Amino acid sequence: MFSLQKQFKRPKGIVGWVIGKVMEFDNRKINNWSINQLSIQNNDQILEVGFGPGYCIRRISTKFPDTTIHGVDISETMKEAAAKKNHQAILKGQVSLYVHDISKFELDRVQYDKIFSVNNYPLWTDKKSALSHLYNMLKTGGTIVITVQPRGDEEKDSRAQEYGESIYYALHEAGFKDITLSYKNIKPAITVSVRCTK
Repeated sequence: MFSLQKQFKRPKGIVGWVIGKVMEFDNRKINNWSINQLSIQNNDQILEVGFGPGYCIRRISTKFPDTTIHGVDISETMKEAAAKKNHQAILKGQVSLYVHDISKFELDRVQYDKIFSVNNYPLWTDKKSALSHLYNMLKTGGTIVITVQPRGDEEKDSRAQEYGESIYYALHEAGFKDITLSYKNIKPAITVSVRCTK
């Protein structure tokens, strides 16, 4: 069980590839809900934290062909899966993928219009540093969306509310404003999404 939990955190090898497929199927509804909250426009520069098998990146790059999308994830296996799914967009320079811990990830002189993360925030090793990095990488007036659906032992409505409150206060402390919480009943558990601006 402990090994399986590690795979969900940092998918690796064949088992990790299978985990990625499971995550893509399970997260499809909350991925789409999160994307819709970003109010994406063509020419936006977008960052996804924890891109997994690349579902969101492909959906955005297809629907908004003039966007530029970067993705950061701690799993090399997920980068390989996402690279296959987004091969053409990578070739034309629309998509770039990075393997890195978000608490230490920064690109020189790159600022984003939109930043989002789906079911990845609980895995961040240093949330305070990560949010500080994201604040610096977001353009003034830009939007960030963090979505979490409690899973496993945490699969209950009260846990989603706890996540919402903790993310709200963490974003406020990092300097973000106009913070709003939304809840959606998507099986297997209620999901929280926190949206804010810089």
